[in-house]
Amino acid sequence: MLGVMLLALLTPPFGLRAYLDARAQEQVQAAQVTHSFGRPVAAMVKTPVTARPFVQTPRSPLDGVKGKGAWLMIFDGDWNDPDADRAASIVDAAVRADLSHLYIRIADSRHHFYGASALMDLLPIAHAHGLSVLGWIEPMLDDPTSDTADALAAAQFEEQGQRLDGLALTIEGDSTSDPNVGQYLSGIRGGIPGMNGLGERYLLIASTLPTPYDHPGYAYATMSRYCQVFAPMVYWRATGLPQYSGADGTRAYVAQVFQQFRDPGVNPYKRPLTITAQAYDAAPEYGTPGAPPGDEIVTSMNQTRAEGGISWSYYRLANADNGVTDEEQQAITAFPFWQRYSPGGIAAKALIALPDQPVAY
Repeated sequence: MLGVMLLALLTPPFGLRAYLDARAQEQVQAAQVTHSFGRPVAAMVKTPVTARPFVQTPRSPLDGVKGKGAWLMIFDGDWNDPDADRAASIVDAAVRADLSHLYIRIADSRHHFYGASALMDLLPIAHAHGLSVLGWIEPMLDDPTSDTADALAAAQFEEQGQRLDGLALTIEGDSTSDPNVGQYLSGIRGGIPGMNGLGERYLLIASTLPTPYDHPGYAYATMSRYCQVFAPMVYWRATGLPQYSGADGTRAYVAQVFQQFRDPGVNPYKRPLTITAQAYDAAPEYGTPGAPPGDEIVTSMNQTRAEGGISWSYYRLANADNGVTDEEQQAITAFPFWQRYSPGGIAAKALIALPDQPVAY
């Protein structure tokens, strides 16, 4: 645990998120009792290999991410047995927060696709209540082919005719540059030996570092080619810079992120942005102390809309220990972002460009 804390302190501006994730994983593993008899064997398979055609949804891919969303942590071993009550509680919390979509962590490089059991419970009830469910994956990309298999297995998982509405790929592991990133994303689109790809319309969201100019070598342009949407992690207080506190500071930081993603060298296919906003106290990672107050949350939403963002989300869905304050939650719930979404413009036309296909704008 001490090592994890030190890593958090020495890795700004995202160290606290890594610490929170690692701490939650340790708690799950410490409390876990080894048993799997509550689920059918098929549900426990990590990366099923299949060659059957992938059935794509007829609606617009971007429908799955428009609006207002939240990120939810589920680790390997955390949801092995049927738990309809837990699924209902999560969906109820999302509906009460006036959300339109949930990002559910379901795979990583170490544990592969482990989220089948959770999706068995969550997908039917979430879709019944009008919530999109996006599979959140954290690949290290040391082995892009293995990571690709995890993504394909997750996307093709089905329960009662329900599938994920897209994948959110958090690229901040060991490899964040090409050729690994390109191999990973092209494999998801086009397939790998023994597994069909998802095609050009399946929703892929690139969950990225927020300021391209500060991260040379990071494969933003490749992600722009293969993903329809960028979801930069816009944690303004995690920077530790006082000019990014308060409503004016929040507005300036969000505007800076959008400005940098307009650079053709960063985003050559002009993919739209959905902001992943901060809703935690970044003081332990040398950020500006204090969770963002309500006015900063509202400002981040308003600025996202003003800059042309297609949606907004926050890290992460409120529970007993993640630090989301009542003030933050009230601001999130009261802001009717998803109800004001209107189709058209660049977002509605964002389709993947294949090597022999011009950009569709």
